Amino acid sequence: MVDSHFICKCINDSAEGLRDGLSHYSGASRVAVIYKIHAQDEPSIFDPQHLLRGHEPILKELYLDRNEWLQKTAISEYMKGFGHFLPEKNLQLAGLVSCGSRSRQVYYQMWFSEHHPDLCAIGPTERWLEHAAWRLSHDLANRPELYTGISGSFLREYATHAVRDYIVDQMNLHLGWDTPLRIFPILDAVLGISKTREEHAWPRGRLVFVEPGSIESLPYVIRFPSSELPILHNFKHVCKLLQAVGHSSRVLVSNGKYIIGIAEGAMPSFFLASDFFGQYGYISINEEPVCSFSDGSFRSTGNEEISHIQPD
Repeated sequence: MVDSHFICKCINDSAEGLRDGLSHYSGASRVAVIYKIHAQDEPSIFDPQHLLRGHEPILKELYLDRNEWLQKTAISEYMKGFGHFLPEKNLQLAGLVSCGSRSRQVYYQMWFSEHHPDLCAIGPTERWLEHAAWRLSHDLANRPELYTGISGSFLREYATHAVRDYIVDQMNLHLGWDTPLRIFPILDAVLGISKTREEHAWPRGRLVFVEPGSIESLPYVIRFPSSELPILHNFKHVCKLLQAVGHSSRVLVSNGKYIIGIAEGAMPSFFLASDFFGQYGYISINEEPVCSFSDGSFRSTGNEEISHIQPD
């Protein structure tokens, strides 16, 4: 039996890291969790900042008046394996983003945060909450004397991972599981480019990432020789190339490692785009915004008026 004090410590540490991380990503945020450690337990709520206030009727209906959330007969056999983790989807409650899981260590948990009105996409926040659930299950699998308290730190710095996880989920839906397009290096490059000046000017223009199978089908204006492809992580060079496509309908095309050329016209069925507008920009999937970036960090906002940005 897991000690109740240890349970509370694990939840509090994870919640603090999650709240702090989401506050940097989305603005001031609160978090809460509804959980049952064991199947026979009564549902418990951790909500120190009253995030769930006003939602009591629907929560009572979901967790007290209905039994569907308890009737998961096939789960008990699956959860006998250590580390097995079954995600629980967003409950779609007004004004909230939620995501949780079931595991051998925590019979049920559902994490909540605010649905900020200017979110580009809720997917990264959902992946963040899902990871909070995974961290709690992992922590409670250890004995108190082995507890490191590191989950809060992981969750505090999870923004890039959350964006990456969401993009990978969408990429898998469109392209399947076997694609060589690697997202972490792309995100690192986007932030690196966004912080780099070329001839005293911040980068402006669109950089599009496509998987290798789509490279040949694009409508190129310029195609660089294969022996002279600019390297994506040469940020100064990429910023120089962006000057050729800024303020136009042309885009730089990359396979995630190199700049392939300059194209204009229809893009493939799946592409990842990074639009640079000086000291800020946006990442999108097939023209659907994922997040923004500024000051070397990713943010959830869809508001183009970022107050600290100065003109070139």
